[in-house]
Amino acid sequence: MSEMVEKGNSRSALALGSVQFFFTLGWTVYAIYLPELLKGAGIALTWLPWLLMADQLIFASMDIAFGMVADRVADGYRKLAHLLLWLTTVSAGAFLLLPMLASVSPGLLLTVLAIWVISASVVRAPTLVLLSKRAKAAQQGRLVVWYAGGMALASALSPFLGLALKGADPRWPFAISALSLLAAVYVLRRVSGSQPAQAESDAPPPLPFSAYLPLLLVLGLATFAFQLHAFVNAGPLYLAQVGKESLPWLMPLLWLGFFAALLGVGRLVKRFGALSVAASGILLTALASYASVAVNALEALVFLQMLAGAGWALAFAGLMERASADGTRGAEGVFMGSFFAVTALSSLARIGFATQYLPALKGIQFALPAALLLAAGLLAALYALKRRQSR
Repeated sequence: MSEMVEKGNSRSALALGSVQFFFTLGWTVYAIYLPELLKGAGIALTWLPWLLMADQLIFASMDIAFGMVADRVADGYRKLAHLLLWLTTVSAGAFLLLPMLASVSPGLLLTVLAIWVISASVVRAPTLVLLSKRAKAAQQGRLVVWYAGGMALASALSPFLGLALKGADPRWPFAISALSLLAAVYVLRRVSGSQPAQAESDAPPPLPFSAYLPLLLVLGLATFAFQLHAFVNAGPLYLAQVGKESLPWLMPLLWLGFFAALLGVGRLVKRFGALSVAASGILLTALASYASVAVNALEALVFLQMLAGAGWALAFAGLMERASADGTRGAEGVFMGSFFAVTALSSLARIGFATQYLPALKGIQFALPAALLLAAGLLAALYALKRRQSR
């Protein structure tokens, strides 16, 4: 019986990773073609960063809303599973329509775009909550690793996807992305629904939300800083060493480091604790970010970028596993919804900062991520120490 349960858990974790893989690839397709869609609708490209920030704001709002719904509805698992499949179907339909509406009406394009962002939010926090409500606390780490792994693998493929789709008719990439995600969510629902709930009568009650706020502060500061390093500074650092044509082959290396480090996160968390691993990962990312600015050799820069990815894997997975455990049992939705809302707000802040303020702060552009990561790492270490002393 235990072997069958273990196989079921593995299938659920793999399905969860697949959902995040296809969701992240779909977001990449959207980001690649959004300028073209806006141009076709007669919308000035100056609105592009504002639309991307609006997307993140909607994600943040819906992450919290869906999380609260997941915790409060009766027969939560069954209703959440139906909601997940229904809203993913709506999301797939809206995504299919986007490339067809650009030449019809700017208002219609923006309306369907909003429908897609709202409905697509259901595959962020709720997918992990869906499985967390039926898994034992000891299995949360595996779900976290597969969730982050699917996201990292898609992020690594994103630069190649940009090359492959250059000049392609957008209708095909949008259709494939939408249908692939819908199929992955359907499989996740079927696989997770075939498993019995593995309730634990001795599971601790959820942590008071006020005691969870320091983790969200660390997460927000660290995510903002990491995104500045990975999405704003990494390209210019590489371009100081190589030509632009090499970037698609070099940018994914950070995510390969992330993916490789995920393989050992579970053992480290069991040995040292999730918060200690997260704090160490943030500080390692800070060190790699700082050193990346100082090196003059491509080989050293590649190593440091992979090291930054590895550090961020420890940080992100450690914080995510701690958040998932703190919400067990009965508050998985609001805890994980808040977690993903903070990551969305960090993305919003990074887009706004990079487009509105960074041009005036060129002098500190490359030092800023390391400084913020150092601050976040020290805060995480203090939080881990306080949690350990309060036991």
